[in-house]
Parts: sequence; C-alpha cells; structure tokens
Amino acid sequence: MKIRKLVLSAVILAAPLLLAACMSKGDSGASDNTSKATTAELKPYGKYSQSVTYTIGKAIPGAPKLPKGDTYENNDYTRYIKKNLNAVSKDKFEAETGDNYDQKVAMAISSGDLPDIMAVNQSQLEQLVDNDLIANLSSVYKTSTTKRIKAMYDSYDGRALQQATFNGKLMALPSTQTNNIPTMLWIRKDWMDKLHLADPKTINDVEKILKEFVAKDPGNNGKGKTIGLGLSKNVGGNYAALFQADDIMSKFDSFPRQWIKQDGKIVYGSITPQTKKALTYLQGWFKEGIIDPQMSVRDKIETVITNGQCGAFFGPWWSGDYPLTDAYKNNPKANWQPYIIKDNSGKIKAYTQNTAGTFFVVRKGFKHPELLPKIASLLNDKLVYEDYDYKPIVEFGKKGYDGGKPFDILVNYATATTDMHDNIVKALDGKKDPKTLVLDDYQNYLKIKDYDKDPKHPDNNAWSGHITRIVSTGKMKAALKDVEEVHPVFFGQTKTMKQKGANLAKLEDATFLKIVTNQESPDKFDDFVKEWKKLGGDQITKEVEKDAAAH
Repeated sequence: MKIRKLVLSAVILAAPLLLAACMSKGDSGASDNTSKATTAELKPYGKYSQSVTYTIGKAIPGAPKLPKGDTYENNDYTRYIKKNLNAVSKDKFEAETGDNYDQKVAMAISSGDLPDIMAVNQSQLEQLVDNDLIANLSSVYKTSTTKRIKAMYDSYDGRALQQATFNGKLMALPSTQTNNIPTMLWIRKDWMDKLHLADPKTINDVEKILKEFVAKDPGNNGKGKTIGLGLSKNVGGNYAALFQADDIMSKFDSFPRQWIKQDGKIVYGSITPQTKKALTYLQGWFKEGIIDPQMSVRDKIETVITNGQCGAFFGPWWSGDYPLTDAYKNNPKANWQPYIIKDNSGKIKAYTQNTAGTFFVVRKGFKHPELLPKIASLLNDKLVYEDYDYKPIVEFGKKGYDGGKPFDILVNYATATTDMHDNIVKALDGKKDPKTLVLDDYQNYLKIKDYDKDPKHPDNNAWSGHITRIVSTGKMKAALKDVEEVHPVFFGQTKTMKQKGANLAKLEDATFLKIVTNQESPDKFDDFVKEWKKLGGDQITKEVEKDAAAH
C-alpha cells in the first residue's frame, strides 16, 4: 500500500529530529525488529537469563486502589510476570484511562519518545505505522505466542489480527472483543401471562404484544400511562447498546453507523434505502402509540423500566444486571424475560462489532519485541488456565484492587460469552470445579446457587445471576446457528471524519429521531442523504475505501 501521510503536523516537523535521534541510539532498519533473545527465551514462557526492563505507557483507573505498599510497577501482577519471565516494567508515563491517556499517547507520538510497550487506538496505530515508529511483530508472534492464544485470535476468522496488519506485516497485538447476538428483546412476561399472550418469535409478534400492553394496561399504571417499547433518542448503530432499535432495523437489512459492503461497494449503512424503510416502519409503530410517546425528550429510560411503566426494551444479554436488577428489587413480581426475535424466514441478522479493541504496540528499536506476545500469553493463557488458583492474584481480585497489570491486554475466544455460560452450568452440574472459574464467573455461580435454593423468592442479585448467566446466554447459544453475521469493513477514523464526523453524526441523529417520532415525513431521509454526502460524506467514503483496501 502507499504509506499514508501523518495527520499530526507536529510529527511532520519533528521527523528529521526523530530520525537523527534513532540513529544516534544505534538503531537501524536492519536491526530494529531483530530480537536479542535466545531461542529458549523466545518461547512463550521462556524465562530471561538476565532481567529485562521494559517501559510502558500506563493507563490507570480513575480511582486507583492497590494494596498498601504496592505500586503500578510493583504489585501481585508485575511480581507474577517477574517470577515467570524475569521481566520488570517501569512506567514511562501514567495517565487516567480515557482522554488523559489519549493525550499522553498523542504527545509521545508527536515527540517520537515512545515507551517500549503501550496501548493505542486504531487512528494512533496508523500514525505509528505511517511514521515507522513501531516494530514488526510478525516473527515474534509466531515464536512467542502460545498455541491457545493463537487459537483465540484464529476464532475471529482473522478479522482481529487483520486490523493490526499493514502490507502483510503484523504491527500490533489487539485486545479482542467477542461477537454474539448483540441485543435481544427484554419483555414483561408477567404482563404477557396476565393477557394470555404467547411468547414472541417475530417482529410481528412483538408488535401485537406491545399493542395489547398499551391498550389493556396490565401493569395498572392508569389510562395512557403504560409505555410499550422504551427506545433511545439515538435510534440505532451502537453495538450491544441498551434501548436501541437495531433488532428491528436489521430485519430490513439496515445497519446504521456501520461501514458495510453492499453489491460489492463499501457504503455507510445509515444512508441506504433499507434504512429509510426501517425508519418508516418504526414511525408506524410510533403512530400506533407502542413506542414511548416521550421518546424525543426522555433522557432516563431506566426510570420507566424500574417504576413499572414500560413493558419492553432491546438490550444485551447482561441487561439483567443493569437496568433490571433495580427493577426486580423494586418489584420482584416484574418477571422480565429475554427473547431473541427472528425474521419471517427464521433467521437473525446482526452486524458484528470491532473484533479488535485496543491495540498494543512495541517501540521500534526495543531489543525484546517478543516480550509483548509473551506477556499476553502469560496473562491470558497460563494465569487463566494453569495458575487460576494462584493465591496472590486471586486475593488481589477478591479484595477489589485494580490496575495491577502493567498493560491490560485481553485476548479471549470469540465464543467467550457462551463459554462462560457453559462453564457455569458445568460447575452447577458438578462436572467442573467451581474454583477453576474466573472470578466474575465464580461470583455469579454463587449467586445462581442462591437462586436455585429458592427460585420463587430470590433476592435481586441471585435473580440477576440466573437471568443473565443461565437464561439469556443460554438462549443466545441456542440461537447462534440461525445468525447471519454482517461484518463491517472499517472501524477507524479518517482525516475527514475527524474534521466533520461530529456534525454529520448530529445531522443523522436529529433526522432519524424526527422521522421515527413523526415530526418529519420519511421522505426527509432523501434530503438527509444528499446533505450528508455534500457536507463530507462522499469524501469520507473515498477515504474509507482507501483504508479498507490497505488492510
């Protein structure tokens, strides 16, 4: 690919100085990516004969909590790494996760003064690649990553690593993000039972149920006060988000905010004819009175769910934790249940999220680039599958300490959510030692044990553990065979996106909301598409096409 130009002018100005600085340290293109480790030390768990010190950019929690006397450089996690690998981390900089950390990374990139290992986002990764500031990890990925970690990356069909690959070279290791069924319909089953309504299977079924809820007020809220479907002002397009309408829009092959391939071309899902059809359909629901009439002004949908006014919403598998734990605590008779809604052909269409979350890079010239895949393997393989009962780290988690890992790379199987369900079920059935569960799963295992003792009168925490880790994830697993996945082709930010993306998003949100709430005709969508293209959309599309081709 033709190497992209740096978007930060500061780096352009500093480039000659950076090159001189690199040369003064004795670094060269021939040696930058060559590890100084022995063959034995290159192995995933190969311990260095002499201590290796590496610097990191450390993202810290907003409210740090560590054991007395410990630091981010010296705690149970870093001591575990030293014990196994003889490697010691030093913080080149520390910054709170979020904007503060991103600013520190931007400063490091613009100055060329990078830590040996740090986390970056997609845009920052591209800047680093464009300016030849990070190491090619292709070789050390092969030698220094465990078979299990490679299998985890492979479970995403190459999509996670592909986003970190440029010109055939692996330039980073990404944290992975699982893909399942993004959201499902959560509905008041007690209201359905009161009205003698069958479980919903299709969108048509959902429409009939919501009409009955609004017309017959099974929650005794009073005439005109029962809300059928709670829906966000941001209509759709955020993966696994609460209160959005993606489950409805996907039935029309509409995938808002996603860059997808359609008829061989890359298109922005929010401007397709299919999205116009989906918005028109949603407007019909609003006119029928089954979508929250106050949708355009309501900021806290959680409130009408908790107080018993709302009968349904779309949300991810973990919605039983939030917002429904509070709803159940407020009214244990509110029997919220999840359903996976199919189209008329029995299929489920869903777009997948970015399989690669944060990217972890190694400074070009660092003598031990293999250390990144070694630590990724140690923390996500050996610690999880072999040393799961390693007491210092078990206690670290139980006592609520956080931020101990030098850098928080998380690699897991694409099926991690349903694997969690299976492991908890095995523990409940006596087929797996509960103490071998990861901490969060073990805590939910205990909640479910409490639920099983008294399923008719569980407390809200026991109910939450059961409804999420047994019911919703169980239904998800059963339905996965019917899922037709739509894979977006781009997740980053282009130059024009950075300049004009915020205004285009506001235009989109305002237009969609007005159409759904019947403030505008569906034909207003055509005007929106023309304006979106004119105000930068066409240029962004060209940039996305170019970037997608590079990967």
